Amino acid sequence: MYYAYILKSLKDEGYYYGSTADLEQRLRSHNAGKVRSTKHRRPWKIH
Repeated sequence: MYYAYILKSLKDEGYYYGSTADLEQRLRSHNAGKVRSTKHRRPWKIH
């Protein structure tokens, strides 16, 4: 099963939209800086 998700940056209140089969792992990847498009706006939370 895939999930659509929206993340909100706690740094600048920007948003990121995506989809994944493993939501918890994907959020960890975003917050660890492993995703190029979101690494400069960490930390993130699910909105």
